[in-house]
Amino acid sequence: MKFIRTGNQRIIFRNLLRNKLHSAINIIGFAVGIAVFALIIRYVDHQFSFDSFHKQQSNIYKIHLGDSRSIPPASAQFLKDNIAAIDEVVRIDEWYGGGRKGYLKNGTETFRTSDLIFTDPNFFNFFDFKLLSGDKNTALTEPNSIILSERLAKKIFGNENPIGKQIEYLSDFPAKSYGFTVQGVIEDVPSNSSILYNGLISMSTIPYHKIRNGNISEDWVNWGFATFVKLPNSELAEQINAESPEFWTDFISERWQAEEGSARAADYKLTLVPLTEVHFASGAKRSSVYLIFFIGLFILAIAIINYINLSLAISTTRIKEIGIRKVIGSHKSTLFRQFLFESILITSISAILAVFLVYLIHPLLSGFTGFQTIVESDKIIKGLLVLIAGVILIGFLAGIYPAWFLTNLAPVKSLRNEIHRGKKGNTLKQILIVSQFVVSIFLLIAVIAISKQVNFIKNKELGFDKEHIIHLSGGSSIDKSYRAFRETLLKNPTIQNVARSNGTFAGNLNIGSKHKVNGEFRNYRATTIDPDFIETFGIELLEGRNFLWSNKNDENNTALVNECFVKKMELKNPVGSVVTFLDRDITIVGVIKDFHIYSLHNQIEPYMLCYLPWNSCINIKVSGMDMQNTIATIEGVWKEFSPNVPFEYQFLDKDFEALYRTEMEFSSLIKIFTLLAVFIACLGLFGLISFSAVQRKKEIGIRKINGAKVTEVLTTLNMEVVKWVGLAFLVSCPIAWYAMNLWLENFAYKTTLSWWIFALAGILALGIALLTVSWQSWRAATRNPVEALRYE
Repeated sequence: MKFIRTGNQRIIFRNLLRNKLHSAINIIGFAVGIAVFALIIRYVDHQFSFDSFHKQQSNIYKIHLGDSRSIPPASAQFLKDNIAAIDEVVRIDEWYGGGRKGYLKNGTETFRTSDLIFTDPNFFNFFDFKLLSGDKNTALTEPNSIILSERLAKKIFGNENPIGKQIEYLSDFPAKSYGFTVQGVIEDVPSNSSILYNGLISMSTIPYHKIRNGNISEDWVNWGFATFVKLPNSELAEQINAESPEFWTDFISERWQAEEGSARAADYKLTLVPLTEVHFASGAKRSSVYLIFFIGLFILAIAIINYINLSLAISTTRIKEIGIRKVIGSHKSTLFRQFLFESILITSISAILAVFLVYLIHPLLSGFTGFQTIVESDKIIKGLLVLIAGVILIGFLAGIYPAWFLTNLAPVKSLRNEIHRGKKGNTLKQILIVSQFVVSIFLLIAVIAISKQVNFIKNKELGFDKEHIIHLSGGSSIDKSYRAFRETLLKNPTIQNVARSNGTFAGNLNIGSKHKVNGEFRNYRATTIDPDFIETFGIELLEGRNFLWSNKNDENNTALVNECFVKKMELKNPVGSVVTFLDRDITIVGVIKDFHIYSLHNQIEPYMLCYLPWNSCINIKVSGMDMQNTIATIEGVWKEFSPNVPFEYQFLDKDFEALYRTEMEFSSLIKIFTLLAVFIACLGLFGLISFSAVQRKKEIGIRKINGAKVTEVLTTLNMEVVKWVGLAFLVSCPIAWYAMNLWLENFAYKTTLSWWIFALAGILALGIALLTVSWQSWRAATRNPVEALRYE
């Protein structure tokens, strides 16, 4: 038997055309809701799909030691020898390769690149990255072997076969060059991979060229190696995580404290992180992803609520139709199927429109938030099946109550045009409408609070000047002529100062060390700079002196420390104090004011700045005037002193913005989705009030005949909206206050949730709601009362 007869199909389409406005509101609201929900589901799916494409994902774990996500290279074999359950270990040099930039030279052409990682020969035994050419069993066995990503291989060699070709790698730090043989081409790193690369270099290259100290099998100093192990089952990982192995605790206590002076064993608890959890363990916020998902769910719920409310409102015009059809023999189940089909039809039309909206909205989301590609070729069929199932489910959920309500009307009351939903029906309508405003006000509060925190981040005094500072990578290429390079730049009046540092200054204190205080080892971070650095960055010197170019004894032997360092190391007279830096003693010559080098998620830590005359990053302080000519001047001088290395520059303030990319993306998402949620809610409110105004024509006419003014009629019509928004405001405020405080806990330095945030959100919600209904209310209030009574 057909689900719905042809005659009834005609009735359904006729009813849709008869109520054009409300049908359009339902279709548009549903379309926006489905489109947004589809985008959010794709985003959430992408976030939770990281590293899931590896076949052995459930058996691969990353080793963390304490707060460190990378470990010394010698620890890998040590752990394998002492934990029988470990089948295999692979290392990836994150410090040297991950994120660090260098140059690949093919003949006379030089190409800037990053993420060239050193790794072990068994890399492909762990990870299912596709090797497009070459032998995965031998490609990384010999020193000086490199596998290029498909994009990088094409960039360097074009359409030529790169296998067996020779290329030269020019390192930023240290300033050296290495010759490599291309042994393979690997697919470009997938967007949902926590392991990033543009090329893989054989780990045996490190001892061959004596990079770092060369002997990585006994290297317990360089904490830069991401290390992964294979275990037969998750129970073993849980057992190790619950209680660090005794051998590890003993080893840390005895070896490191005795030989290197590292931290206490408790600071380096062994933790195994499942491969599929590495993405969230590396800084991505799981709570933010969940919040985005629930926002999508709420937006879809608002669209469903709109449909239910409008369907119940429109039902008053269909009472006689239902009564007549029941009298002439239409069965209750037939009518029920008709109304359900009507709901599914509207949802289906909305879904078609939603597909087009997805393609319209996605570029906007990509521009603001870095959203990943929504439609992938291998997921089109799956997406279509999910869409069809979703349309049926949403149509069913939205239509089941209106269908039940309409088909349960008594025929006699229907013919008399009598409809009374009673107290329960009105309560349901009010709950649904208030729920919409609860979500909308919650999102408005979230938008204002998040924007306030983002502005707080942007405007907070960091303790140094990050504005108008340009940094150049590749400074190692001009080590011998740096002083002449600097003096040439300073001849330009728009260039105020030049200094060098080990890497960019944004979140880049990349050396970890310890100092012993009262028998206890205490951690601190450090980096290397030159004597011009303090003045270039405007860092305040509180005590002592700066480094001196003229004093050769300052090189490698002296340091500047911040206030936090002085407090943590309990230094009563810091200037002149001798502290431990890595494996040697160093003398403090000055104390600088605390500054924020990391993001505001973290408290200020103890910092040390050590003096080295050669560093890879050149920092140039400019006036900010005539930037185009200033950059052209810098480029000209660079090409004069370093003709073989491409000129590339970056503004420091952009680097610091990158520290808050997640918050910026989250803020953009919330703003867009709040706008869409409010739009859908207003659509429904507009439709409901316009229908209510038609229903109350007689009441309005009588009021006006009895002397009611237009303002009084407007107040009567709008008062219900004010009550709905007021109640929603009271419900949403405590929820939003709790949620935003939870989110702000991610920041060590944060704004306050001022009362005006909630007041402003409430005023905005009320204003938007009143603007939405005012046109219909005004039309009803200014209509001739005689026409209204004649209509009735």
